[in-house]
Amino acid sequence: MTSDDLEQKNKKTVRSLLLLVLVMFLFAVALIPLYDILCEITGINGKTRQESAVLDYKIDTQREISFEFITSIGAGTGLAFKADNYQLKVHPGEVIKMQYTATNKTDKRMLAKANPSVTPGPAVGYVKNTKCFCFDTQVFEAGETKHLEVQLVIDPALPEHYKRLTFGLTFYDTTN
Repeated sequence: MTSDDLEQKNKKTVRSLLLLVLVMFLFAVALIPLYDILCEITGINGKTRQESAVLDYKIDTQREISFEFITSIGAGTGLAFKADNYQLKVHPGEVIKMQYTATNKTDKRMLAKANPSVTPGPAVGYVKNTKCFCFDTQVFEAGETKHLEVQLVIDPALPEHYKRLTFGLTFYDTTN
């Protein structure tokens, strides 16, 4: 094998490896929307979606569910974020309104988006998210505090064995 043949083989190998890296990168980028679609279809990971129709359920006053509200922020997100109440006792079919307070603790303008989730995961289909600041990117000026609202309804068809649900919101800085 001559040095020219070896050089040609090396170039072909480098091109093949670069193509493989590109395909792997594109596959990794495509996984994000595919994961979101899978979660929406199957209800895994407790991801909620916006319910566009006005839901008018009959309130089941015979049942009471403990509904907890938790908050978190993504790494490097300069927000202070909390629910105004940690827990509410609610009846299925009742409209639940929760207020949140978020403060930009940085000296820079920030774009942030919150991702909602419900646990336990199988209950996600029964929690209807009718109004949420999490459906839109929020703009926070330096040092700004915002009071944000979420409105939920628990479908009365929620199986009886669910006595406690948790609604979580995680804010992520999307400025970059």
